[in-house]
Amino acid sequence: MLQTVTFFALTGLCLLFALATLILRNMFHTFLAFLGCLLSIAGVFFSLQADYLGAVQVIVYAGSVAVLIVLALLLINHKSGDLSRTNLWRHNWLGSVLAALLVGAALCGVIMYTHVTGWPFLGETSGIAPLPYTEIADGLLNKYPVAFEAMAVLLLAALVAAVIISKPEDK
Repeated sequence: MLQTVTFFALTGLCLLFALATLILRNMFHTFLAFLGCLLSIAGVFFSLQADYLGAVQVIVYAGSVAVLIVLALLLINHKSGDLSRTNLWRHNWLGSVLAALLVGAALCGVIMYTHVTGWPFLGETSGIAPLPYTEIADGLLNKYPVAFEAMAVLLLAALVAAVIISKPEDK
């Protein structure tokens, strides 16, 4: 019972943060609302005992939003940080309402399907054993270290390029 209440509370919180991400005009507040949305999704993972996915959600996605905040503040006039000149919400309210209705109808369809047929995803796994975390780490660090290091170098190069692009030109 507590797991169900926690799941719906975190899902509702996620929806509120997602709505705040769309509505807020200040860039920094928008990023914070998006970060709250990602963290509440991680909370949903933790409440469903998917600790690994929750940790990945926090480390990868929430960490990337923190980096995105820093880069956006470097690229955009951070003194104003105001997004009020973008009239997307005012002009696309009909599209937003239609998209919300479409997503709601899809969710209702999934809920009705699973209510009638049961959860098809919780059945037998056909004898497939889950891959332990140690094998994933062994694959990344021992079997494919060159690919792992190349990925790290590419990410570092992307970060350096973003910093170079964000610097104003000297005149």
